[in-house]
Amino acid sequence: MTEQPFEIDSRHNRISGIMIIPRSRKRFPCAVLSHGLVSSKESSKYMALSERFAEAGIASCRFDYHGCGESGGNIEDTTLSIRLDNLSAVVEYVLSHSSVDPQRVGIIGSSFGGSTALLKAARDERIRCLSLWATPYLLENKDDSTISEIAFKETIFTDFQSYDLLGEAKKVYKTLVIHGEADEVVPCTEGKAIYRHLSKPKAIEVIKGGDHIFSAEAHRNKAITLTLNWFRRYLISDNEKTV
Repeated sequence: MTEQPFEIDSRHNRISGIMIIPRSRKRFPCAVLSHGLVSSKESSKYMALSERFAEAGIASCRFDYHGCGESGGNIEDTTLSIRLDNLSAVVEYVLSHSSVDPQRVGIIGSSFGGSTALLKAARDERIRCLSLWATPYLLENKDDSTISEIAFKETIFTDFQSYDLLGEAKKVYKTLVIHGEADEVVPCTEGKAIYRHLSKPKAIEVIKGGDHIFSAEAHRNKAITLTLNWFRRYLISDNEKTV
């Protein structure tokens, strides 16, 4: 596989990313990887996803959201709306990439990045399939605005609450929901609620004993394999049926 770093502009910040392309001269299906609130494109989970997908002939795009990794912006100022704008800019870049088949693009979103991915898929019919890992539909400011020891502005909560994620889920299909049974950050009940509101076809997998980031190797490998099979079904098998 080959790695192609890139930088693009969104309305709010400069975005740093990397395309992972299988070794071949053709257009590939592509998975856009939408990381969590305080993660980055160098997440070991997403690097493992990129490698497994490339082995299966699926390109991937990893990038840093506003205020994360090598991208611009202050993370304390970030909101779901800013992240949605970032994701939209990245999707446009991916769709126009010379090694990507624009008819075969999906998104994998984790936690806050799953909420962002859900909104994007609800608004963009070019997104062919989706996998949501440990994804919330609620973000409540219980005691203070600190999340993962970062003091976010109040706007992250008010902005998130302005979206009806369960209502948006009704517009989305071909979605695989994966949630850890023992998720200590986003209760598994939230993933189940999102699943119930999604349109068909859809599937859900609750990983017994799984935590928020699937830190156990067996749990992570299971999530990756399930997601890879889902994307094979809707980005490769479906396409072959229509050729």
